[in-house]
Amino acid sequence: MYLASLINKGREAYVSGMTNPTALPAGTVLKMVTMNGAKSVLWDDEIGSLEVGKKADMVIVNPFLWTMVPLHDCIANLVYCMRTENIESVMCNGHWILKNRKIVNVNEEEVVSLAIRSSSELLKRAGIKIPSKMKFI
Repeated sequence: MYLASLINKGREAYVSGMTNPTALPAGTVLKMVTMNGAKSVLWDDEIGSLEVGKKADMVIVNPFLWTMVPLHDCIANLVYCMRTENIESVMCNGHWILKNRKIVNVNEEEVVSLAIRSSSELLKRAGIKIPSKMKFI
C-alpha cells in the first residue's frame, strides 16, 4: 500500500512540478487494495470486503507497536506505517492461517527441515559446492 501511494505522489510531482501529500489519500489506497483489487480480478462477488456470503479473509493488526504510534489516523497508519510485525492473525476463507503470530495450519519445523534437506539435495545433484565462510563453527 505504501509503495502504491508513493508512486502516484511521485507522478503528481513530475506532472505538476510540486509535491502534493494529498494526491492519493490513505482511504483511497485502502479501497484500491481491498474492494478495487477484487474488482480488478473480477472476484468482487467473492472477496474484497467483509460481507455476508463473501469469503472471510481478514488480517488482524496490532496498532500499538512502535511502527504505528502515535495513532491519530488509523487508516493512514495502516497504509503508511504498518509492517509485518504488526500482523497478529490472518484468516483466509474463514480458516485461521496465522493466529497469535503462530502459523496454525502447517508444522513450521517440518517445513524448515524439508527446505534444508531439499536445498542440500539440489545443490548436491547440481554439483554446486558452497564454501563455508564460518570456519569457527
